[in-house]
Amino acid sequence: MITIFGKYLRDLRHMHTELLKDMADRLSVSAAFLSAVESGKKSIPPTWPSLLNIAYQLSAEMRRDLNQAFDQSQKTAVIDLNNQSGERRGVAVALARTFNDLTDEQLDLIKRTMFAVKKRGTES
Repeated sequence: MITIFGKYLRDLRHMHTELLKDMADRLSVSAAFLSAVESGKKSIPPTWPSLLNIAYQLSAEMRRDLNQAFDQSQKTAVIDLNNQSGERRGVAVALARTFNDLTDEQLDLIKRTMFAVKKRGTES
C-alpha cells in the first residue's frame, strides 16, 4: 500500500513528467528501492526531504507538504539521548512510555505546544 510520502513522490514525478527511474537517478538509488520506499516496504532515508528540496527546487508550501508526508509516513522515531540531561532523557522516555495511551486531543496539544516553542525560537 502506498504511503502518504509515496503519494507525494508520485505526484512530484507526475508534476515533472518523470518516470520512477528518473527520480531514482536524482536520489542516487535504484528504481526498485524507490518503489519499496513509496509502498512502505523500506524506510524513508532521512536525507530525502533535503535531497528532494534541492533536486526539485520546492516552494515553501511544497516543502511543508513534503515534511508533513515524511513525518506521517515514519514507522519509527529515534531520539538520541546521548549528552542530554537527566531531565531531558526523562521527558523523552515518559513520552515514549505513555505515547499509546494519549488521546488524539492530548497529542494535538503536545504538537501545538512544540510548534509554538519552535516558532518562538526562530523569531529571536
